[in-house]
Amino acid sequence: MYFHKEQKVNLQELNCDGTILDIGGGGEGVIGNIFKEKVIAIDPRRDELEEALEGPVKLVMDARNMDFLDNMFDYVTSFFTLMYIAKKDHKKVLQEMYRVLKPNGKVMIWDTCIPKPFVEDKDIYVVQLDISTKDKNIKTGYGTKWSEEKIQDISYYIKLCEDVGFSILDRKEGEIFSIVLQK
Repeated sequence: MYFHKEQKVNLQELNCDGTILDIGGGGEGVIGNIFKEKVIAIDPRRDELEEALEGPVKLVMDARNMDFLDNMFDYVTSFFTLMYIAKKDHKKVLQEMYRVLKPNGKVMIWDTCIPKPFVEDKDIYVVQLDISTKDKNIKTGYGTKWSEEKIQDISYYIKLCEDVGFSILDRKEGEIFSIVLQK
């Protein structure tokens, strides 16, 4: 495993008024942990949802084909989730986010840049995070297979999001990045 140096994520000022769909909301369930009953957290893995703290509604569901009506959510979040989804499926997931989002709704994506592999004996890329919320700090890490197929950065996602029809409202670039989109 290759461990990238710890990155800080500040969610202390994060504010979402309305319903939130959290894609990949299992594990630490950071978004569900902050907004609790406002959140519907989906994850394809039951064990990940069982691990998440109580508060949000938790559903085993594939983000490529969501069982929600059109225009249902005020917000859709993806907190270090897209790195786990095959690149060939990214556009489909973003199209589903767009479909279930209300008109003028917002999508918030946080993820990491994954460079071309540069260490031969390391096949997992891990980003370590220090996440600060209003209530607590969470230290965690997210790792994925490290291969040519997994290379990603903010420009890759910006292009995909614009292709799907989103407007880019805000972006923060760096070794980790965030994007705020609007339908």
